[in-house]
Amino acid sequence: MTNEHQIIENEKKENILVFQLNAILEKFDEIDMTKSTLFSELLYHDLVLFFVDPKHKAVWIWKGRGATTRMKFLAAQLAPTIRDRYGIDYTIISVDDGEEPLDFKKCAGLA
Repeated sequence: MTNEHQIIENEKKENILVFQLNAILEKFDEIDMTKSTLFSELLYHDLVLFFVDPKHKAVWIWKGRGATTRMKFLAAQLAPTIRDRYGIDYTIISVDDGEEPLDFKKCAGLA
């Protein structure tokens, strides 16, 4: 990774909040991004993640292909509560593993 790419990635990490669905406790847990170098390192196939992007007033529910139907249902139910903490005017966008739109890829540093 080039030094310029790392600077851009660090700026994204400062602005974007990431949460992981805890299906057992039925809540989202915030991920400490100081322990991860790239958003792409978080995209495990059995997880559901929630990205809050204040710059673009968007939130993304990323659903791994191994996530259960229950996990996806919980994520859809819980998403508005997380969104409302940061901005009720944010758009909630659902993203499936392997079918990520370009805007999500940019947000997550994949493009």
